[in-house]
Amino acid sequence: MMEHALFIRGLLDPGEEALISTADGFAADYRRLLETCAMANDRMIRDGNALALTQKFRDFKQAGVEGIEACRIRSIILPLLADHVLREANHYIRLLEE
Repeated sequence: MMEHALFIRGLLDPGEEALISTADGFAADYRRLLETCAMANDRMIRDGNALALTQKFRDFKQAGVEGIEACRIRSIILPLLADHVLREANHYIRLLEE
């Protein structure tokens, strides 16, 4: 998911400063989560942090899909690509819930 945040950030118009900042925040949060997992000897952290973070990120992606489709977000992200990264977040949530 960290890579998704960085990828999305790179495809946004530079004028979308608030969205870029939000994407940067998600990337930083996932980086910290990965570092925490590495310090725990590669065990998945089951305290809900990953799930809660990914649910917030999914909501950000959902808003992005809607904004791109309505031409309210300036970017070079195609609507089909935006939908794809949203579906990947939903898939990751399903894995975390198992």
